Amino acid sequence: MLNFLRDLAAHAAWADAVFFEAWSKLPAVENEEMRRRAGHMVGVQSGFVTILKGGTPGGPPSGPPPSFAELRSRFQSTHEATRELVKSLADNDLSRTVCIPWFSEPPCVITVPQALVQAAMHSQHHRGQCMTRLKAFGGQPQNVDWIIWHWKQKPQPKWTA
Repeated sequence: MLNFLRDLAAHAAWADAVFFEAWSKLPAVENEEMRRRAGHMVGVQSGFVTILKGGTPGGPPSGPPPSFAELRSRFQSTHEATRELVKSLADNDLSRTVCIPWFSEPPCVITVPQALVQAAMHSQHHRGQCMTRLKAFGGQPQNVDWIIWHWKQKPQPKWTA
């Protein structure tokens, strides 16, 4: 299970890096809709990392979404934090539970593996939406499916600037 969770985190980092590379080729890279959706994605990813480390995540940001460059940097650092977190997990962490604060009635209590899977699936959902929007804006969406990552021999993310 620990190796699966590490692979899940590694795939998510690779998929986001591929998405950012495709996004970077849009003439209107600072598209507000894309920045807002990406900001939500990384906010949730970061929130789960904070919860899994025993902290309390902040709420959604107000105001305009961060720039493309700021988002790419935040995604990269959040994926690094996730990688370090899953690398540090031990077998006894697999049954540890956490409370997800944005679901209060009834409280949402899930295991560490369930939280990591939720974070990855939530991002995959929104990444797919973003890839669809890339096509609508004249970009080239990329296939970042789990099986593609395995087929390509689990490539590392390439965060180009």
